[in-house]
Amino acid sequence: MGDFAGQEQPVTEGQFETCVRTQCDDKLLQEILYMDVKNQNLKEYQLKRVFFTMTAHFNFTSGIDIQMNNTLNNGTSQSSSSALKTASDISITASLVVIMLGMGCTIEIKSLVKHIRRPVGICIGMLSQFVVLPAVTFGLAHALQLPPLAAIGMLVVGCCPGGSTTNIFSYWTDGDVSLSISMTAVSTLMAIGMMPLNLLIYSRSWTDTALVIPYINILKSFGMTIGPAVVGILVRWKIQKLADILVKCGSFAGAISVVLVLTLMSIRFPYMYLASWKIYIAALILPFAGFLFGYVVAMICRQDPVRCRTIALETGIQNFPLCMTLLLLTFSKEIFAEISLFPLLYGVTCIVCSLAFLGIYKIVKKVNSTRQKKEEFTRVSTIEDDKFVYGNK
Repeated sequence: MGDFAGQEQPVTEGQFETCVRTQCDDKLLQEILYMDVKNQNLKEYQLKRVFFTMTAHFNFTSGIDIQMNNTLNNGTSQSSSSALKTASDISITASLVVIMLGMGCTIEIKSLVKHIRRPVGICIGMLSQFVVLPAVTFGLAHALQLPPLAAIGMLVVGCCPGGSTTNIFSYWTDGDVSLSISMTAVSTLMAIGMMPLNLLIYSRSWTDTALVIPYINILKSFGMTIGPAVVGILVRWKIQKLADILVKCGSFAGAISVVLVLTLMSIRFPYMYLASWKIYIAALILPFAGFLFGYVVAMICRQDPVRCRTIALETGIQNFPLCMTLLLLTFSKEIFAEISLFPLLYGVTCIVCSLAFLGIYKIVKKVNSTRQKKEEFTRVSTIEDDKFVYGNK
């Protein structure tokens, strides 16, 4: 409080920014507000920011600002962060190529042609992705009464297309990988029109800012997904043995990428763990809500369990890196820390929830397999007993 105590002249813009970006207490902010009002020289934007900072979110916002300053404004930290970002981008991109190459090696051309000729599963997936999920996200954000910035971040995630993570989890859960890749490709292209439409419809509850859609990144995502997958399909068509090896490599790369993403996100964005409990709850609910509604919609449309699982995963796993790009292009650094909290936490909880989905599937599969073996054993034993009895007669 020494910097401002006894000060009679109006608070300057520099002093105000210093106060907002340091852990000054509410009493100091009240003193600044009082002095500026007394001198009748308080700017409108200052009043808004002082009022916001004096709310219950003050400590939370200040903590984020400090961590963001350490990351963005410190020369050494910025250099380290840049190197880490480069290493992260290279490793994750390489993993993605290997994963999609491996997943492509699981697809037969005839199964892909079947989905193209009769795109029932694809249409159901798009219905879940771009109609059901944005509406569910909008409802959850209002039900939890999220702050406007957190709600915007959540809404953008809910309006994003499915990501390539869907494909590897579809493979691990014995889903229809050809359907999964088809839905990922179609949803990525449809996002060019459906993302701005859904954001226009739902975002007005919290902001009038026109969100910048990263069309170039959408096309890059499409190329990174489809390119290696097409190569994999051709490898399976021509060299079956090599395809089997690449499938195993893709599955292994998927496991490595899961650990890598969780680790790198925690290192690069540690401030996301400062989020409020409401944001934690929202980030946990949304993936499971996507799984549930995707599965239910597929069941209503009379899809088999394999396709239901695939559609559920496609609906529940979003392309959150695309969401981060949109937020970076639209909003300033000053509010990026808070508005990115939900997408960052979603990136973690989405993987965790997908692993839980996989675990539940494996348990159910094991239980059903054990039950079938018991029933088969009982049936065989009954037949043998009947043979023994009637044979003796």
